[in-house]
Amino acid sequence: MTYNEIMAALLQAYEAHSEMDVEEIIAQVAREMGASEKSLENIKATSAMLDKFQEKKATLEAAHEDGETTKKWILAETEKLTEGRSDKERAAIAEGVVKAVDRGVRQSISGDEPTKKEE
Repeated sequence: MTYNEIMAALLQAYEAHSEMDVEEIIAQVAREMGASEKSLENIKATSAMLDKFQEKKATLEAAHEDGETTKKWILAETEKLTEGRSDKERAAIAEGVVKAVDRGVRQSISGDEPTKKEE
């Protein structure tokens, strides 16, 4: 069973039972498919990441509605991430953000998909 097959099954189960809690759907589909514990943990991590993405997307949209620029929003979010951290940690976070943006720009220009090394 591949990750994509599991994710497709999860989407189908969610569409059929949207009233159920997502965690329950994940557990049910994992049991039905005989997914390993590791696969189940990966699926839960993906679900949490998607939830976090949705939350950040909503805060960005709200910031835009309030007249803020994307750049200002990113700076505020970065400040939240780096609050209380050492200068070394702040520099590492900033470097990671710059690399991610640079990689995204290069991929956008070239139309290439990210490679495993870049992810």
